[in-house]
Amino acid sequence: MKDEEAPAPTLTPAAVRRRFTAAAWGSAIAWPVLTAAVTPVLLWWLDIGWDELATADFAAAGLLPLAPVLLYFAVDAARTVRKEQQDVAESARELVGAVHAADGRRDLSFAARHFGNTLLGASTAFNTRVLPRRTTRAFARQVVREADGDGLSTSSLNVVTDLARMAA
Repeated sequence: MKDEEAPAPTLTPAAVRRRFTAAAWGSAIAWPVLTAAVTPVLLWWLDIGWDELATADFAAAGLLPLAPVLLYFAVDAARTVRKEQQDVAESARELVGAVHAADGRRDLSFAARHFGNTLLGASTAFNTRVLPRRTTRAFARQVVREADGDGLSTSSLNVVTDLARMAA
């Protein structure tokens, strides 16, 4: 007998904001952590001892140029997550605009599908998902189903409107 899946938790704007903030900080912190993890292996491979690493000449020639590069990668990783957040907010604004426009169902359906795809595609610089897959997929399906039906429900429209106001 197959177990029934538990219903997916609801997707709230506050949870989405928290996820994007955590993803931005996590992506920025990951570069220094990865560098610290790879350094011993790289030093072993290059046959450089810890005593040689501690000299002032090596620090000036080898470590000083690494700091700006590491900072650039950390900032770029955070910038990538913020770009994904802006994309989600922009697609939410398009969906809200399509709901309020009297153009027809075709634009609403297209905007709902685009919004769902943008939510599901949000990822970090390390190609990891920002939002939980099951919850996001359930919410995206709900929005598309409502858009194809009688229009978005008040609760879905409130969530999408709050996501459209996400500060990026």
